[in-house]
Amino acid sequence: MNLITTILAITTTLSAVLATISF
Repeated sequence: MNLITTILAITTTLSAVLATISF
């Protein structure tokens, strides 16, 4: 498992959650 891949996955998930909360 790559650290970069994990960070990107977490960032994408957080972005999706924030977008859902915003709207």
